[in-house]
Amino acid sequence: MFKKLAKPRPQKKNSASKDASIQEWLPIADIKNNLLYRKDRHIVAVIRVQPFNINLLSDREKIRKVIRLEEALNGIDYPYQILSIARPVDLDAYILRLERMRSETDNIVRKKLLTVYSRQAAATVTSGEALERHFYILIPHPIGKNPQIDEEFVKHRALQLALNLSSADLTSTVCTDQELRNLQFIFSNPAHAAFERSPRDNFSMPPVLLAEGDAIL
Repeated sequence: MFKKLAKPRPQKKNSASKDASIQEWLPIADIKNNLLYRKDRHIVAVIRVQPFNINLLSDREKIRKVIRLEEALNGIDYPYQILSIARPVDLDAYILRLERMRSETDNIVRKKLLTVYSRQAAATVTSGEALERHFYILIPHPIGKNPQIDEEFVKHRALQLALNLSSADLTSTVCTDQELRNLQFIFSNPAHAAFERSPRDNFSMPPVLLAEGDAIL
């Protein structure tokens, strides 16, 4: 006689692995109080430095600006990081606007100019040069027994450094929560940063479409 084999019971999936997401490997635990909170118990204040084309200056002005920047950086006696990150720029709406303007005008010269502009924009997109460069200075600080004191301490450091850089003719500001979310979104979603914007808070979802500059939720 052959015994009837019992059907194997389906194994339950591990809920932990099922719920795992990108948040598991991101080093950032939270963004609040104009600070990044890392999972290694460090807080980070971030300064955004606006780019400047030094080639527009004379040789004398270039030397003066470099010396003042050197003085500002030499005054830093604590750890910091410099981050340069590129954000893709979506030129589709701009190209469509040029094409619409070209089709609506009867002026031959205007048509030719709009055609040239449209081709230049399309060539920029094709070459992969449709990028805007963002520059940041990150100031990390460990969280001790009194987190509030540590937060105020690193905020003061960031504000002082931003003032020193501004005195060197470099527009610098301490990032707000929204600017920090923008930075995280560009870093973790570079392929979508051109046509999506970061969430406005911790409870909203990013938009999936943009129509002539306005977000469609």
